[in-house]
Amino acid sequence: MAVACASVFFDSCSTGEDTDEVSFYFPQYEAADFAGGDFPCLTGWNVVSVCGDERVHKTVPAQEKAVSFILERNAPCAVLAFPLILCAGKETEFFKPAGCIYPEQRSLSFLHGFSASVLDEFYSHAVLSSTSSEKAVSYARRFNWKKFISVIEQKNDLPSPELLYNAWLLEKSTVLEGIAAGSFSATYLGMKNVRAVSEAEIRTAIEKKSLILEKNFNVPSGADFALFSKYFPFNITGNEKSFTVKYGVQEEFLCVFSGIQTVRAFISVSKDGKITLALNSIPI
Repeated sequence: MAVACASVFFDSCSTGEDTDEVSFYFPQYEAADFAGGDFPCLTGWNVVSVCGDERVHKTVPAQEKAVSFILERNAPCAVLAFPLILCAGKETEFFKPAGCIYPEQRSLSFLHGFSASVLDEFYSHAVLSSTSSEKAVSYARRFNWKKFISVIEQKNDLPSPELLYNAWLLEKSTVLEGIAAGSFSATYLGMKNVRAVSEAEIRTAIEKKSLILEKNFNVPSGADFALFSKYFPFNITGNEKSFTVKYGVQEEFLCVFSGIQTVRAFISVSKDGKITLALNSIPI
């Protein structure tokens, strides 16, 4: 693992062996806050903290406001919280996780689920490459996670007129390579080859039957439905929903047909603007 500190994303940090019990607060999840009916009910959270080669898992009921972990003081730690939802009578994970990076953050947010997943995978790759936990944590300390978080927030706060920012559309492998090589810069956090797709466009695709259906699944004419992105913030809007997708890549959605059933929806958009939508009734 390279240890060069070639950009503003790297700095020095003292090491400390003391531990703290740290509480992390869950983001708000209220069905009434989200556009579209039939929003899945939250039943709990699957939470994991990751630091070096140590992974601690906890399952927390929905009524709890926070979760606590014993963590090494000032050691970069990824905390990810996966919402557990009730879907077709079964408890399951569907949405991208909320997350944060300790010690920079103490509140879990869906915006920073990607940031936390990057640190999680950084540690996972270190373990797979037989890098010692101490060396991996020491290197992670040199990276400027505060700056990383800040750039994500800036891009989210200043979206283009048409495109909503979604860090999950970034090339995570490229981000990780930049961090490991000490060459990471803010340009790695810019979306490429993406476009916005409105819910109205998707409804038109269904009406025109420009979609692929399982043989055992039929959409009744005029059936109403609600569409939910795996990236939670896209579902929070007072206007018509718009989703940012990557050209040629299938994006998975939750499609709830009122009074019928909940299915997976896979949407892809070609460079010429053609929308392909496939519905799959395999249990979520």
